[in-house]
Amino acid sequence: MLVRIVRNLTPEEVEERIRRFELEFGMTFEKFEELFLKQRLDAKFADAFFEWAELIDSYRGYLEEGTLDYVMEEVKELKPENAAMLTPKRIELLRYLANSRVESINDLAKKLRRNVKNVYQDLQTLKKIGFVKLNKRKGKAVIPETLVREIAFIIR
Repeated sequence: MLVRIVRNLTPEEVEERIRRFELEFGMTFEKFEELFLKQRLDAKFADAFFEWAELIDSYRGYLEEGTLDYVMEEVKELKPENAAMLTPKRIELLRYLANSRVESINDLAKKLRRNVKNVYQDLQTLKKIGFVKLNKRKGKAVIPETLVREIAFIIR
């Protein structure tokens, strides 16, 4: 079974993609942009240029404003054991996070009327597969945030 996922990238993922471009082309974005705009690079590099530019712009926005808005779409093969991770409770948790604001994991558990320990374990599982991130706030509060905007199952 295939699954199509539309999700936000984390700042770390954006940084990693920027580094990959720098390694692949052996230069900074600024140098690449200069060569591209002066038409010293072949037009076949246009896709790389626009993706890299969008990554840089999104990351700069993150550094200035503290929010990152970079969305990607990916299609993955979903093995049966991984599909089992998307239980109804975890899907409900994702849906709630996408539509509501929570102050902490305890707050989320209370709003869902679930045990805090179970919610925490579900969040850890969803974090491992890249569907949520856990933001630490001053003090001990950990605020869960969904990275997923859309999940579609493709059965073939």
